Amino acid sequence: MTRPALRMCARCQRTTEEPVLIHEVHAASGPGFNVYACAECAIHYPPSPDALELLETTEESTYRRSRLTLHVYKINAEGAVTEDRGEVEILVGGRAEPVPWTSAYPPCACTRCSATR
Repeated sequence: MTRPALRMCARCQRTTEEPVLIHEVHAASGPGFNVYACAECAIHYPPSPDALELLETTEESTYRRSRLTLHVYKINAEGAVTEDRGEVEILVGGRAEPVPWTSAYPPCACTRCSATR
């Protein structure tokens, strides 16, 4: 005798005896877990991508690099902008533009930062 698969739906929070796997959560440390939905709610979730197909995707048109864009500027003690260094875009695997090197530490001259010198 086997135990029926009884799972809770991630969308409506009802238990169902016919769960549909909608997502696999992978964990870096320890086991991951599966997310289920009932048959009525499963149609509201997109199909899960195959992890192996994601690794094979190398074309630039379908592969989007992760990036972080920062706007760098200096302000004075009153909060007014004194120098605008523009935007710096940092991409995974390298930088689009090198961050300007400065030997100033701490980077500002406000009373809070200058008190820690």
